[in-house]
Amino acid sequence: MTVGRYVSDLEVGDELRPVTYVMTPFVVREYCHGVGESAEEFHRALPGFDGQLVPPPLAHIDKIRLIKENCPGGPGPHARIHYEFRTKQHKLTPVGASLTCSGVVARRYEKKGRVYLDMEIEVRETETGDLVITYQDTALLNYSPGSEPVRAADGQAHGAGGAA
Repeated sequence: MTVGRYVSDLEVGDELRPVTYVMTPFVVREYCHGVGESAEEFHRALPGFDGQLVPPPLAHIDKIRLIKENCPGGPGPHARIHYEFRTKQHKLTPVGASLTCSGVVARRYEKKGRVYLDMEIEVRETETGDLVITYQDTALLNYSPGSEPVRAADGQAHGAGGAA
């Protein structure tokens, strides 16, 4: 398992060390508040459910946990931009569940002079191993507004501008 100091150091095939945590009501409430999520099942227990539920896009938090664990230097000398994501929920997740997220770097490629990184992340119930969420994330690496496009050379990304 190889990980980098920065997200921009990650290469195809790198497996990220798993992170285990308990999903708290506080995290769900703050996430919902931040993105304007108003569906009742994410704010309180509803009849027919065992409790308050976790919104699937909260998988962004899992990605952040993985990055903090595996890339302590953060995005790198230039900003990383969250470009797009796809989330698939395999089962409802109650608040209070113990979850384990893991990830792998699936692709690293250049498009229009910019370097992109695709990560595939899985979230499982810690006790049962049941798959809860799969999450594919694409980030634009080494972004610097006003600079020339970033070029990949010898597997390394280089930029022309300052950090954003």
